[in-house]
Amino acid sequence: MRRPIGFGSRPGAEAAAGFDRRVVAVLREPGMAAWLLACAGSIVMYLFVRHLSHPSMVDLVVYRAEGLAVRDGIDLYGPLNTPHGLGATYPPFAAMLFVPLTYLPKGVLLGLGVATNLALVALVVWLSMRLVDPARRLSPVLVPAGTTLAIWFEPVFTTMRFGQVNLAVLAVVLWDFTRPPGARWRGAGLGIVAGIKVTPAVFIVYLLLTGRRREAVTAIGAAAATVALSAAVLPDATRRFWTRLVFDPSRVGRLENAANQSMRGLLTRLTRTLDPGVGGTLVVIVVAVLGMACAVVAYRRQGDAWGLPASAVAGLLISPISWTHHWVWCVPIALLLWTTVRGAHSRAQTLLFAGLLVFPSFVVWSVPHLPGQEWHMTHFEQLRSACYVAFGLAFLAVAARPGRVRAGPADVPDPGRGPLGAGPLAARGSRSYRPPVPRA
Repeated sequence: MRRPIGFGSRPGAEAAAGFDRRVVAVLREPGMAAWLLACAGSIVMYLFVRHLSHPSMVDLVVYRAEGLAVRDGIDLYGPLNTPHGLGATYPPFAAMLFVPLTYLPKGVLLGLGVATNLALVALVVWLSMRLVDPARRLSPVLVPAGTTLAIWFEPVFTTMRFGQVNLAVLAVVLWDFTRPPGARWRGAGLGIVAGIKVTPAVFIVYLLLTGRRREAVTAIGAAAATVALSAAVLPDATRRFWTRLVFDPSRVGRLENAANQSMRGLLTRLTRTLDPGVGGTLVVIVVAVLGMACAVVAYRRQGDAWGLPASAVAGLLISPISWTHHWVWCVPIALLLWTTVRGAHSRAQTLLFAGLLVFPSFVVWSVPHLPGQEWHMTHFEQLRSACYVAFGLAFLAVAARPGRVRAGPADVPDPGRGPLGAGPLAARGSRSYRPPVPRA
């Protein structure tokens, strides 16, 4: 006999009720209300500072110009109607994705860019929690708490100031690496963002070096698909980019710019020449080899929680140009080091955690940045201009170093250790819990 409509169990209603209960439980987490209020205050303060500084969001404007070039059929890598005459620097596939931006009024686009990046900060904090703590023992309170602070990290602040895509790329990479092992199409997201910005291709190398060939092949296939699609739509631009432009870092900006926080940028400033010579090239090669070796060692000892950020840092160091806003990986690194120092940790890890101050201090902007000024820096200015590079090298060394640990609280705080510890929603487990070390 058929049951009357409206009677009996309703799976959809039960799922909705379960979702509502989870939301209520999250909102009742100890300290959640206070951190939500602090997060709202931080966002309001950011918007106030933003209003006073009148940021141009120049990169978002350039993205829109790239989309217009594709839509109107003009030369993507020729002169564009952009501030300061800036040109396209990403692969043609990225410009194709920017076409929808051209249908929005500029004011609406800039406002949407601000809102999207603020939401992405919270998403990156949440995904960083999943990376650092796959057992999900950390409290959801960390999302508003981390967002409150991360907004004021210079790479995040500058990304939002310029309207950059760094937070979106970071979110996709973190999402792909925090999916369950063996998940369908794991690696595809990584391949797509590599087709958008090239530099995430370093994570494909990381996958290969850590023995995850299936994910690496999936990522390579997805990246190749982006190239094939752009070749079908923009054949000339695709050929020019992948055969010539991708090898020319000078079109991205001045190598000597103090905002270029890569080994190549540092060597250029130290040697006061655009061509550091064979010695400079060897330094970059050594950093590349040792950096990825550190990432592999970190992965084998502590999983992707340390291995993935280490590979990201290696990529930032060896790229010809790594602008300060590319260092948004400071967000997952900060959460990683915070959880580390709350448990058994080494003195080197404590010092590295203290070194995170280089990001909210904005010290990198305390040196000359105008064309020609970098060639005449004092020794103290040179030192300040190397702050992100120095932190990156230190992070790689600590990631690969087992070291002696100091006695401390649990590796992941328990519910009784304050509002940022594991909450009632978190899985209960051993106080000495450590994520399992995956095999290569």
